Amino acid sequence: MDYSVIVPVYNSKDTLKLLIDEIDGFFRGNGYTYEVIMVDDGSGDGSFEKIRELSESNIHLKGIHIKSNMGQQRALLTGMLMAKGDWAITIDDDLQHDIRDASRMISLTKDGCDIVFGVYEDYGSKGLRALGSRLVGLFFRLRYGKLHGLRVSSFRLVSRKVYGKLEEPGERFVYLSAELLPHATLVGNVEVSRRERVYGKSGYDLKKCILLCIRLWFNYGLKSLVFGERKRHDEEDTDGWSGQLPEERDLKDEVSGI
Repeated sequence: MDYSVIVPVYNSKDTLKLLIDEIDGFFRGNGYTYEVIMVDDGSGDGSFEKIRELSESNIHLKGIHIKSNMGQQRALLTGMLMAKGDWAITIDDDLQHDIRDASRMISLTKDGCDIVFGVYEDYGSKGLRALGSRLVGLFFRLRYGKLHGLRVSSFRLVSRKVYGKLEEPGERFVYLSAELLPHATLVGNVEVSRRERVYGKSGYDLKKCILLCIRLWFNYGLKSLVFGERKRHDEEDTDGWSGQLPEERDLKDEVSGI
């Protein structure tokens, strides 16, 4: 299989049909083999029921239901651990990302990149919110020299050679980019379009960004430098998934992301 698309879903029932139609159109139009894994992160609006309904007429769509809201990062990692593609793409559920921009991300892999982040020229945030975003970006630039000044984002293209090294996180704090970067050889950036958010607004503010930075420095800075990088994930752990719509996963809710 060429690509696995992982979508963290939270209270986005009304946009899921539009999103899956766009994803299907892109991959079919380019002749790629693919799967779409939508991970419902404890939604209260019937999003998982919508995923189940859509999957009945779409053989490419699979769903995972997390009973309690665990946060976007944990939802992404859960989906990535079950992915089968030679490459994994992570994309948000609010339609701000345009899946068609993945074509330029894919082209960068010909230069040897095993992670490509799709980044906006302008993230549209001002004032304290922008300061919080810069603090998070500063952590990644200081901690991961292989970025060479590049940026990270939630729109990613990741080689299986990289994401196949992920492991079940247990109850610890998780941030996906920080999990992936230690295993990357060459990282790239592609500027992508930023569409208007169809619903809601960003859940990040200055306070949350500062708290996130503290957790990033503690969990991926101090701990990693003192105890070393984590052991690699055994790829065989993902081979037992049937590819059909999974049963509900009864995950503990002690760990939450932002």
